[in-house]
Amino acid sequence: MIREMRFVVSVPDEVSAYAVAEKLAERGHLLVAVREVPTDPLEDRFAGWWRAHSLAVDPPYEGLLEVSPAEKKAVAAIARKYGGQVNSACGHFPDKAIERFSREGLAYELDRAEADRIRAELVGGQPAAPSLPAPPGLRCGGFRRPAADLRAAVEVVPFEGRTFDGVGDLIAAIANDAFPQGSVVPATPGAVPRLAALAGADGVSDFYRAMTLMVLFQMSTAGRRRLAYQADAPEDGGAETPAETATRAAVAAVLPGLAVGRSELAVFLLAGLSAATREAGAAMSAGLERIAGRYAGTARSPVVDLIRAVADGAEEPIRTATAAVVAALPEVVDGVQSTKATVEGRALDTLDTVLQWELDNARLPKLGTVFGPR
Repeated sequence: MIREMRFVVSVPDEVSAYAVAEKLAERGHLLVAVREVPTDPLEDRFAGWWRAHSLAVDPPYEGLLEVSPAEKKAVAAIARKYGGQVNSACGHFPDKAIERFSREGLAYELDRAEADRIRAELVGGQPAAPSLPAPPGLRCGGFRRPAADLRAAVEVVPFEGRTFDGVGDLIAAIANDAFPQGSVVPATPGAVPRLAALAGADGVSDFYRAMTLMVLFQMSTAGRRRLAYQADAPEDGGAETPAETATRAAVAAVLPGLAVGRSELAVFLLAGLSAATREAGAAMSAGLERIAGRYAGTARSPVVDLIRAVADGAEEPIRTATAAVVAALPEVVDGVQSTKATVEGRALDTLDTVLQWELDNARLPKLGTVFGPR
């Protein structure tokens, strides 16, 4: 397989954009184009800025088609050198990738053999990142019968006049309506009690309860993570919006009523959520300590330390714990974070990535098996 990576870098002016383009070509990016940021209300903060768009294709390898963390860091360093930021870094399947890349504003088009030579040297010259043993996925209970699961869910979160394929579809509907594309809107705080009801519903499968905890985490931290992500962008006020602040408060208000102990996955996600809202109670701490003991010596240990540090709120321990997670999980956390971002913002961005990884890699029982509380 081939790893294909697309990058979009924004910088304040045209000269800087061409300088970035040159640096990307020097890294073996096969195609690099320079374009002015289009006029768009969603792009107001980048009015007058320019962008370098690039495509890099790495030598054959086995595994998922994802962006190399090392390449993300290198491109981010180039962007910051010229006063800009990386807006996008994503991996795709390579089929027809070169043909689909827009040639508008094309600044560099490397010979494929030359690009392959440069990329092979860069990839081969990267030192192996030290990492702790990968932990097994956190345990999570099985799925109930879909129809019964959905009936239990709509009893606590009724949707008049709408039908759903399952609980996952219901959760997606709530998120799409009140948290579109991960952005807090005026309707977001009002959706928090509905998600909390799903997370606490005994008749809903454990995995879906965990999904709602993940959405609640993302809602409550959206403002701080957004500010961390935009730290290299033109000034946008540097503060949470009223809706983001209200959402944080709404999540903090429902936390005391959320049960813990249904599954390792739920306990871990709830611990992260509680820490992020500074509502870490004794029950959360006890559950987190059990998991810490069970997975001691694995790459999950630094994540536990990060949750503890975020809950305590002291900057230096948070900074140290964030760096430890990046080092322990290099293939999960890319570590591309603005030096202008707050320590808390960088930590929450890291924790968001790791908690989502935990959700995606949970240990589920074989089909047809239901785990009870533990």
